Amino acid sequence: MIIGTLSTCERYYALGDSFKKAFEFLKNNDIRSMEPGRYDIDGDKVYVFVQEYVSKTIDNCGLEAHRRYADVQYVAEGFEYFGYTSLEDAGKPIAEYDPKADVIFFEKECQYILLRKGDFAIVFPEDAHMPQKRALVPTTLRKACIKVLVE
Repeated sequence: MIIGTLSTCERYYALGDSFKKAFEFLKNNDIRSMEPGRYDIDGDKVYVFVQEYVSKTIDNCGLEAHRRYADVQYVAEGFEYFGYTSLEDAGKPIAEYDPKADVIFFEKECQYILLRKGDFAIVFPEDAHMPQKRALVPTTLRKACIKVLVE
């Protein structure tokens, strides 16, 4: 997992052209004014889900991992706790892998970092992560979840 801010995202262009496209999209588009939904950046290789939601209690969040995609999760407005643990420490899956959604869920043991406006987290297939957890009080978030094909 990588944590950073959009103001210094050029450092992560070294991860490849697809990550550069993801960060260029974030720099050139105001996520706060976009309608929620999917937007293609480079077809199914790089695309974004613009999201708006109220942060949740841990009982309503899921610890998840992906096999084909890395996520670049960017907070455009609001804040949330973002959970992380290595896939090897995530424990036994609580459901089968869903290849269509590219997701598998695990128990909820992880550590948290506070993501605020302008922050991003990059999670790879070896990273189990839990987005949307509230910090102290429920908060409305505007967020971009960019899917980057890494298989």
